[in-house]
Amino acid sequence: MLRILSRVGNSKAALAAALFFLGVLNLFANAREVGADPCVRPGVVLRSTTGADTRICPDADLQTAASSGQSQSAPTVNGHVGGVTTGGPVSAAVLPPEIMELRREGHEALYNLDSVTAVAKFEEIQRRMPNHPAGDLYLASAIWLGHLNQTRRLQTGLYSSGSRFYSGADKSKEDSEGDAIDANVDRAFREWMAQAKTKAMALVAKNKNDPDALYFLGAYYGVMAGYEASAARKFFSAMRNGSRCVDAHEKVVKLKPDYYDAYLSLGVYDYIAGSLPFGYKFMATMIGVRGNKKRGIARLQTIIEKNAVTADDARVLLVAIFRNEKRYDDALSLLEQLSSKYPKSYLLKLEIASTLGALNRSGEAYAIFEGLLKDPVAASAHDLIQYQYAEALMRGKEYKRAAAAFVAASQNREADANLVTVSRLRAAQMYDLVGERQEALAHYKAVLDRPNVYDTRQQAERGLNKPFIDKEKKGE
Repeated sequence: MLRILSRVGNSKAALAAALFFLGVLNLFANAREVGADPCVRPGVVLRSTTGADTRICPDADLQTAASSGQSQSAPTVNGHVGGVTTGGPVSAAVLPPEIMELRREGHEALYNLDSVTAVAKFEEIQRRMPNHPAGDLYLASAIWLGHLNQTRRLQTGLYSSGSRFYSGADKSKEDSEGDAIDANVDRAFREWMAQAKTKAMALVAKNKNDPDALYFLGAYYGVMAGYEASAARKFFSAMRNGSRCVDAHEKVVKLKPDYYDAYLSLGVYDYIAGSLPFGYKFMATMIGVRGNKKRGIARLQTIIEKNAVTADDARVLLVAIFRNEKRYDDALSLLEQLSSKYPKSYLLKLEIASTLGALNRSGEAYAIFEGLLKDPVAASAHDLIQYQYAEALMRGKEYKRAAAAFVAASQNREADANLVTVSRLRAAQMYDLVGERQEALAHYKAVLDRPNVYDTRQQAERGLNKPFIDKEKKGE
């Protein structure tokens, strides 16, 4: 299946893979759609680990963990990590109520863009449960999401159908694909993750039929898949880790059908496989890969209906899926629920504005963008706000205003370097659409003077040779 998906390029499968691999951060009760300090925060000690992740078959770690120790009986305690209480025995992998509360407080803080509080809660989890992978996973996720926020990759539009984010993915080779990542960020993330993997495997070794232990091992692979796809753009590695995640969580629901947190990965997997174009779907079926879009969506909706711990995570995933399905009203409803619960998240407000634009409710969308540009809390993200505002203006065919907004995004002194490049390219295209060819040429040339981002160099060279044409405008 990895080879099938890796050759699909910018098709529906690529979008589905993006929804999965970015969405994986939702799958395992780590925070989403928000930023965090990529250095975690002063005082955090990153202990040395064994190094890079090993390359093995999807089930190898489960087998290794199971064979490295004997199955042991667990103490009898009520409850499990998914929030469903039972009267049966639960292993040491279960998070007790006080840890679940720290977890809830940490994720709520991340949703509200309070990374300091979030990291403090996750450190406390690690301090109280030093042999459990949860604290390491949450701290690694804080680093990952902070990096995504700083590089302006926490926006669902970046992963939509036809996005330039996937440029070159269909031609890349595993040993040469990927983007460079700040060495300190990458090292810190992988050190926390290596610790999480070691601890999760130790839990599985104690009892290979422990759903909580298997869940956290799957969580490790899910977070790795999300990081590799969204931060590193290493799609081969992301697909491999995503497959391992699904393997582990399938085992979880076989052991415990009401383990609703595991429905997240399985629901998105169903959606991915069900979204494949017919030819690829046929090939996937031949090797035992089957999916169903409706079933996948239903599984995510079940998580919300059952009010599981990861209900908000399911909402975030469904927002991305509904936007892909052009079910914008449904996406907007979920975003409004999330924004009401997490009012300090300007990123959720940005998603609402973007969705309103897709619904042709431009006036409401523009009002949100203007409000965010005046909000001091969102000052650090003015480049992203201007960029998304410009995209909304472009969709509304207000090309002159869109050009000015793209230029404003590129001129922000705190702007992400890659966003500056993309903004210059988009400004050039908008100037072409309003017939200001000289302005367009100046911006295309500026793009060529900067490092390539996805396929900006290719698009700029094309723009120098021939004015950009809006496909929708051309069809009018």
